[in-house]
Amino acid sequence: MPRRRSGAHPADDNTGWTMDRLRDGTPIRTKVHPERIDQVCDHHRAVLAEEARNRGMTLPEYVGWVGAMPKSQLHVYRDRVRSGSGGPRLAEVYDAWLSARMAVREMQTLQRGWGPGEPDRWI
Repeated sequence: MPRRRSGAHPADDNTGWTMDRLRDGTPIRTKVHPERIDQVCDHHRAVLAEEARNRGMTLPEYVGWVGAMPKSQLHVYRDRVRSGSGGPRLAEVYDAWLSARMAVREMQTLQRGWGPGEPDRWI
């Protein structure tokens, strides 16, 4: 069994997390949990399943890909939907992506210690 460093909090393990920063510089980390796809409404899950089949992926693989998609890539699709250049199908898929991302992504921010000697914690 691996040993944690003295005083380490179990949530300090960054395995499987993607590190990033908010606009104000606050450190954040995100993790994708494709198994949470059951939390997505049936209509969106059906759209995602069809897209997964079209790409030759399983639903969990596809939802994992959607959940891990960088915001910059997602915004390219958002802009196409807003301009109407993607058509109704892209709008439907984009809506399902947003629903899936809300269900399968976990985000934490780094909370600085409240006092001298207090460790920083991910919450």
